[in-house]
Amino acid sequence: MLTSLDLHLTGDLNDAQRHLLAYDWAFPGPRPATRPVSVRTGPLPAAPDGPTQAVALPDRVIPVQRRGDDLWLNAELHLRLLPGGAALTVPHAGAARDVWALALTELHRAAGWLPLHAALIGTPTHAVLIGGPSGAGKSTACLRLRAAGLTVHAEDRAWFHPDGHALGMDRTLRAYRDSLDRFAPHLLPAAATAPRDPRGKIVLPLQPQPPVTLRGVLLLGDGGPLSTPERVRHAWELTGVPLTAAGRAAATHSVQALLRSVPWGCTTRGTVEADVRALLH
Repeated sequence: MLTSLDLHLTGDLNDAQRHLLAYDWAFPGPRPATRPVSVRTGPLPAAPDGPTQAVALPDRVIPVQRRGDDLWLNAELHLRLLPGGAALTVPHAGAARDVWALALTELHRAAGWLPLHAALIGTPTHAVLIGGPSGAGKSTACLRLRAAGLTVHAEDRAWFHPDGHALGMDRTLRAYRDSLDRFAPHLLPAAATAPRDPRGKIVLPLQPQPPVTLRGVLLLGDGGPLSTPERVRHAWELTGVPLTAAGRAAATHSVQALLRSVPWGCTTRGTVEADVRALLH
């Protein structure tokens, strides 16, 4: 059906769901996919009794029930982690895009890939993660550094593996009109007919890139050194909260690898290009 990093999904989805999953998740990793995920359409297994966990998605909050490494996501999807793979069940009506995203994020996390709300920018073979809170300037940094000749691998949907690889899963780059005026005026003709996201940003196509070697992590802000506790806190803020025991164990290992394997630092909008180039070289 489709390959996504280390996962190979097979099953009986309708064409609309299959097309959506391919657009959002069909990004091959550095190695052949070895973890099978079977997708079945039909009634979900009975959910356990007990309290639910409220999980925040980008545009809503959904209830999640958990039993071991089984998850019930808003009564729209059931996920079961298995040794070396997983099984998914969706009702005949299908599951919403954000519910699929939550399920596949957890599957990749349990397989060792760490999801990061960060930009990934560099060369075709090496890159640097740029993190920071919403509004810190990651999208503008993407435009500026692309105009300076660097490759944008992801605007805010990056992944890291403890073996040192990183990969972007963005197919679009979003920017405000004034940022295009300043840093990418050659994109203005395409922007005239491009769609806009809910915040009014212009949505431009971004060409997917193969996996790269990660060279460092920069946090957009005021600059200055980072203590070890600050690095740990920022790493967990960038990756989010695992939902399963297997996901927590794998994420803990991956966060430790991210903290130890590459340098971390702070950067500002004015110094980000120089700081990225310093890490790349």
